[in-house]
Formats: sequence, C-alpha cells, structure tokens
Amino acid sequence: MSDEEHKSELLDVFNDIMNKINELPLHPKNKILLYSRYLLSKISWDFTVSDISKTWICETLDSIATKYIRKRLELPVSATLSNVLLPQNKFALNIILPSTKFIQCQTVSRSALKYSPNVDINNLWAVTSTNKNVQYDIYKDTKDVLKAVRKENEQRLQNHLISQGSFFSSIMNHSTSTFNSLWSSVQSKLPKNIFNFTIRYINNTLPTRKNLSKWGLSSTSDCSFCSSPETLLHVIAGCKTYLDEGRFTWRHDSVLNFLASTLTAVKNSTLYADIPGFMNPSVITGDRLRPDLLLVTENRCLYILELTVGYESNLQVNANRKRQKYRDLINEQKADYDKVNFVNLSLSTLGVFGRSSENFDGMLSSLKCDVKYSKYIKKQIVNICIQTSYYVFCKRNKVWDNPKLMLI
Repeated sequence: MSDEEHKSELLDVFNDIMNKINELPLHPKNKILLYSRYLLSKISWDFTVSDISKTWICETLDSIATKYIRKRLELPVSATLSNVLLPQNKFALNIILPSTKFIQCQTVSRSALKYSPNVDINNLWAVTSTNKNVQYDIYKDTKDVLKAVRKENEQRLQNHLISQGSFFSSIMNHSTSTFNSLWSSVQSKLPKNIFNFTIRYINNTLPTRKNLSKWGLSSTSDCSFCSSPETLLHVIAGCKTYLDEGRFTWRHDSVLNFLASTLTAVKNSTLYADIPGFMNPSVITGDRLRPDLLLVTENRCLYILELTVGYESNLQVNANRKRQKYRDLINEQKADYDKVNFVNLSLSTLGVFGRSSENFDGMLSSLKCDVKYSKYIKKQIVNICIQTSYYVFCKRNKVWDNPKLMLI
C-alpha cells in the first residue's frame, strides 16, 4: 500500500469514528473519553508501524480532532485549546491530540529497536536514527512525551492570558493544589450545560458583551446596568449594581447556608451564622464586626470562619483583607476561650479553594469529620459555587428575582 493510500485509509477511519462518536446522545465528557480511549487506541498501531509524517498528522488529524473538541465543548474559534489539553489537576480535561499520540507511538517503536538484545536490530536503529520527521530518541518513554507537550501548552496558555484573562495564572499561584482533584471530580459530574459553562469560563469565551463586541455580534460592550465594560469579571463578581441587588451575596449565602447546616451536626457545640435561621454571631462578637460563622465546641474552642467568594484573580487579596479585618477580634476572643482558630475560607466564583483555606481542612479534622465526609463537604461547596455562578451569569442584563438560597 502506498503512503497516499495509507493516509486516505487512516483518514477515513478517523472521520468515521469521529462522526459516530459525535452522533451519540452522550455527555461531552463521555464523548471526549471515547475519543481518548477508543479512537486514539484504534489508530495507535498505524502510528507505530507507519512512515506517515508528523506534519501531515498535525495538519489533517489534529485539525479534525480540534474541530470536534470545540464543537462538543461549545468553544468558539477564538478560544485556545491549551487549557483543555493540560491534566485534570490543572483544571483541564487531560485531552491529547493525534500528533501527541503519534510521537508516543514512535517513541515506543524507536525504543524497541534501540534496546533490543539483537545486534542486527541495534544496527537498524543506528542506521535509521536520523528520522526524516522527528528525532524521537530525545524521549525516554511516553510519559516524557506528555510532559514536554503539556509544558509547551502551559507556556502557550500563560502567554495567551495577556488578552484572555487570568484564571489559569491565578489558580496556579494562589489555589490549594490538594483540592484541585476534587474540583475536577465535581466538574465531571455536572450537567452538560454547566459543564460547558466551566470550560468556556476558564477560556473566557462566554458571551459577555465585551466578547460579543469583539466578535462583531454586539454594537456595545457596556453593561446594561452601568457604564462599565461587561467583562466576565464584571458579570460574575464586579458589577456594583449586581452587588447592591444582592446577586453576589446570594451566592455567598448559599455556600454559607450549606456550611452552617452541615456543622450544626457537630455534637456538643453551639453554632452562630450570619444568615436567617441561625443564631447571629453578634451575640458573641457584637455588631461592629460580625464574622460569617462561629462554632463553639465543648472544649471551649472557638472557630471563627470568614467566607469569601470572589473572582479567581482576587483569591489571595480577599484572604489578606479578611485576615487583617479580623485580627483584633481574634485577639479579643482569646480572653474568653481556651483556644481561638480563624478559618479564612477564600473561594473563587468557580469553586477553587485559595491557599488560605488549608486551615479549613484542619477544622474539619478537629471536629472529627472523617476523610470521606470532609471530601463530601468540600465537593458540595465547589458544586454550589459553580451552579450559583452559572445562575448569576445566566441572569446578566435581566431583572434579579431574589431567589431562595440554592440547596444541593
């Protein structure tokens, strides 16, 4: 079979499987899994034994895969795919393109020649070590290939963020990495529309007026409630009119309501929360400073929990502000309690835990919450953040109807 016939056959197989996957009534996550685990495996043997050039695969198969990935995730052409190609612990989908799989297969093929106990096969490797497409001998194994590709995508994404927002750089610098896997687990179980919302949020390709104006689909980029440009940050956490209407407070209180409802189960403790239905923290702290939640345990330990739900770029800023605000109050309460712990729970609007939130884990452990239950609590917090932010976004430029606090 000639090279052209081989390419044509491979292209037909690739397109046929892609079309069949696309027609299945599945969640986008499952379609991506079929692409990664079935389609790429199906063509691995061809990639291992063929002499097809990497250039052809990049120009042909990569472009087809990219088109289908965009379609499944509802990503516009303006969106970079660099973030979805990163691993899940970096808030991505762990997708690899055919060209990456091709390099992995060629690496396996070349290594088999290089390390074979047969001298003649070793000589074959030496004779063919100047590969006309790619020098695959630079990789020791397939994991090295993935590391190199992901490092390149991460750098590309960092450079692209100058114009596309700061989600990725903010979470890498200020998030709690141990919670990242929990975020991916929650995201994978979201309904299709909210799952795609998170992907487009991270890419900053949601239809804000700023983006619609850039795409030539809107005559103005301004918010309909104020004169500020309607960016993602503005809609999700920045509009003063939205703030005054209680949109952002509703999201914050939905998370707080879940926390308060959950922690009431702590035995021999007294809970105070700054939301209706619970004793108010002002009973202990007075009206000047009123933390979001207080928990007094049987061993005279006071937990002061302050919750912030803000934009990703403000994770550390919000944490520092709250720490400074409650510093004196913490010292004052030490006179009345044997131990005072300040829990600075700084979250992003998409449910990413800031680094200051690590003491929240310590609090749950001290309250005798086992690992499984602690994970449940953190996953529910992520879930509420994402779903309330989705609702806030959907209600942009619409009348706010003061909904009840969201329950999961």
